[in-house]
Amino acid sequence: MKLKKLLSASLIFAACTAFAQDLPTIIKNGQTKLAASDFQGAEQDFAAAIRLNDGVTTAYLDKMKKYGTMNEFQRTTSDMPDGFIYNHDLAVPYYGHGAALQGLGKQDDALADFEKAITIDPKYADAICERGVALIAKGVKDKGCMDLRKAKVLGNEKAKTLYDNNACSGMSTTFINSGDSKFASKDYAGAAADYTAAIQLNSDSIDGYLKRAQCNVFLKKYDKAITDYNKAFKIKPDTVHILYLRGLAYSAAANYKLAFDDFSKVVHTDPNNYDAFMQRGAACEGMDNFKSATYDYSEAIRIKPKDGIAYYKRGLANQDAKDNSACKDFKIAVSLGIDDAKILADGCGVPPPEKK
Repeated sequence: MKLKKLLSASLIFAACTAFAQDLPTIIKNGQTKLAASDFQGAEQDFAAAIRLNDGVTTAYLDKMKKYGTMNEFQRTTSDMPDGFIYNHDLAVPYYGHGAALQGLGKQDDALADFEKAITIDPKYADAICERGVALIAKGVKDKGCMDLRKAKVLGNEKAKTLYDNNACSGMSTTFINSGDSKFASKDYAGAAADYTAAIQLNSDSIDGYLKRAQCNVFLKKYDKAITDYNKAFKIKPDTVHILYLRGLAYSAAANYKLAFDDFSKVVHTDPNNYDAFMQRGAACEGMDNFKSATYDYSEAIRIKPKDGIAYYKRGLANQDAKDNSACKDFKIAVSLGIDDAKILADGCGVPPPEKK
């Protein structure tokens, strides 16, 4: 009984001593104890710092949550017109407490503290790194590697070493393969989620961006698809393939001018690109520029003179341009096996005499 009273008294004394100190001193003491592997002492110091900051931290998180629900106008008229400013100092005690608990072998409790530190400061590289370490230790390697990758990008040297040692970049292939399977079964939302995971693990590869963009095109999320193509193009700006795919996304979004620009860059680099001429012709039609469309379909015919689709498309463009040569194109298209052109070819009469 006497021992119990003595222990209670010592804890009360320790708490009173902590509160008698100012916050920076408590945190500094905790960091010193962490460096000396005095995890028990560090845990007590950081716990005291968390208690001292509790009211301020709660108000800060409430403000952050409120800011997150505001629209653009509300944000510009709030007391934070330049954006929410993260308070790193409020996150430090949670990180320190988590590190102390990690040293004491209390992984789940440590993970909760690292989560709280990151909630307070989403760019806290040290906390993100240690959360990654904790997740990998629990067997959640994919999310752990994502944290190491993010911390690495934010400049954490420990994360850089651990990311490479845990073969995290190779894990992106697993998600790519899973995404491919879902894409093949037309589960585009599920595939996009897997490609997102692959990007988070290895954002230097264009593969994830291109595949996720394709999903977004099928999901009719064209803005997101174009953003992904832009990111891929930033990684590898010398490829016409990305330009062509982005052009398709612009066309699907009915942004024919930008589609025309992308297809033009493709044909400038590759003058015998049949698909690019066909797609640029379609973009021209979208802008009601039928003469330019006719030119592009003619170029497509030059490249593939036995392609009935190109004749059929040129016939339609000529028809819209009130050009009587449309009938000739429809008849050639029929002879090359394009059934859709048959009714148009059959409806063609004798062309009116040319005006002298």
